[in-house]
Amino acid sequence: MMIAFVLGALMVFAHAPVGIAPLALIALGGLFWLWQQADTSFRAMQIGLSFGLGYFGFGVSWLISSIYLYAEMNLLLSVLAVLCFILFLTLYFILAGWLVARLKTVEHLGFNWVVVMPAVWVFAEWLRATLFGGFPFLMTGNTHLITWLDGYAPVFGVTGVSWAVAMSAGILLWLLQSRAWVGASLSLAVIWLGAASLKNIEWVQPVGKPVEMALIQGNVPQDEKWLPSAFLPTLKRYVSLTKDNLKADIIVWPETAIPAYYDVVEKGALRSFIRDAQLLNADILMGVITRDPDHQRYYNAIVNAHNPEQEYRKQHLVPFSEFFPFSGVLQPLSALFNVPFSEFSAGAADQPPMTFGAHTVGLSVCYEMAFGAELIESARRSDFLITVSNDAWFAHTLEPAQQVQDVQMRALELGREIARSTSTGYTVIVDTKGQIKAEIPAYEVGVLRDDVQPYQGETPFVRWGSWPILAGLFTVMLLLVARRIWEQRRVKTGLGNPRSTRPG
Repeated sequence: MMIAFVLGALMVFAHAPVGIAPLALIALGGLFWLWQQADTSFRAMQIGLSFGLGYFGFGVSWLISSIYLYAEMNLLLSVLAVLCFILFLTLYFILAGWLVARLKTVEHLGFNWVVVMPAVWVFAEWLRATLFGGFPFLMTGNTHLITWLDGYAPVFGVTGVSWAVAMSAGILLWLLQSRAWVGASLSLAVIWLGAASLKNIEWVQPVGKPVEMALIQGNVPQDEKWLPSAFLPTLKRYVSLTKDNLKADIIVWPETAIPAYYDVVEKGALRSFIRDAQLLNADILMGVITRDPDHQRYYNAIVNAHNPEQEYRKQHLVPFSEFFPFSGVLQPLSALFNVPFSEFSAGAADQPPMTFGAHTVGLSVCYEMAFGAELIESARRSDFLITVSNDAWFAHTLEPAQQVQDVQMRALELGREIARSTSTGYTVIVDTKGQIKAEIPAYEVGVLRDDVQPYQGETPFVRWGSWPILAGLFTVMLLLVARRIWEQRRVKTGLGNPRSTRPG
């Protein structure tokens, strides 16, 4: 079990901020080999458990930062909460181990490593990113950004890249463990050269002149942000940085840069600033909290100071931070967290993009960047995308760099450049190839002043969404299940020795 744990921990280093892509192939290859050696379903599930504890135990360790340091839960409960979350994520690997044990063969190792285990791995990853609102942390496809395999992203999305990575790991294992060098080498060449050829296709085209952005990074620590004594200094910092960059076409403040309701600051501390923005026709997108007129519902929002009717409300909220799922049962847990505004309402699903001059712009807030399929409609109607985040919750951990990888993958999938403004970093602009084309240092006060190029056209992923890759994945899984059922019937009818017999 220790080997599986180490392999899981090793795979974390294939993700940002380390980003050694081959480690994902090594880790998955090792996992597949261990699963092949497992002689019972229970053993395969134990291997999945150990791998998941290593993977998520290190990969989402940043959660302790927000819960203990900033939500002010006591240390013991913080550790328990993080451990429960890690175990929850690991359940999908346990399921994967059980499925592998039921579907693998005894005789054909190459079939197991190249077909069965990659399909099961990706199926479990898709479930994790979908069920209960989805938890798409550390998606396998993100490990191979800026390699040939990311050529599949504009066509099949991150799930397609994950499948290519998993199959590559299985093929390499097949290559090392058998004499089928020709078949394995050809299979690997097809996957990688196919991806490389897709990278050369220009799915979208630039349109119009670049738009100059000013992305404000206030670097306000999370433990100071909500203090009454920090309120006016925080506003003064953002106003000052904004006034120094008024010549930019669009100015963007981070998520909840204003730690208060918009209707309050509009009539008070920011009254003159907002009036000046309207007089100057300056498009200043402010991360702020808005609420309905009756004050019964409030939203994590982005408001244009120039035209406050232009407002985007976050749709996909973070469980246990912005809302409590299964509220009737879990609502009492909210008392354990000292999280300001922890019961947001979700914005409408059909919010239109904002319009700035000749361009339409899609917006998103933080966690929404992890869900490519949910951003398709926004990208389809937009020339480029803007996202804001408050990574101060996870300062100096792995999480901010992991979020940037999500932004890079979305840019590839959606075929749109993305400008990202964050409170403490990483504030970046990403091009349609998933490359970071401009950034400023994290954990410093600063402004990223650079251009975003508008684009038109649709990638295959925008056109068809996840349906092609999911259709392929479910077809393979159904065929594997049907094959297993057929073999069991062979045993019962005495037609011959099955290729696979798996103890329960």
